[in-house]
Amino acid sequence: MNAEVFIILVLTHFVSDWFFQPAIWGITKIKNWKTRFVHSIQYSVIFFPVLFFLNISLYWGFYLFITHFIIDSYVPVRLWDKIRDIGSKQESPMWLMTVQDQIIHMLLLIPLA
Repeated sequence: MNAEVFIILVLTHFVSDWFFQPAIWGITKIKNWKTRFVHSIQYSVIFFPVLFFLNISLYWGFYLFITHFIIDSYVPVRLWDKIRDIGSKQESPMWLMTVQDQIIHMLLLIPLA
């Protein structure tokens, strides 16, 4: 893994996922697949110039779209939450769920680096 490339990808992720995403999408995308779909397209399209500049195949943009769409459903986050806290019936606070969401996003950027 190239650490410099990974840092660029992480920065691109945060710009695309936080800066370009309207606040209302952040709230509704979990339950509204159409909002999540549009956000995932926007997210992956913002990566295209970065992928091109880093000489990474643009086919990875499809990977970014699919993985982002799945992660933003919060299904993987809730699954991780259940595995991490076996036996608890209570869901973690939203701030912890957000941290877990971002860790999963970072892990899925590793293959590109």
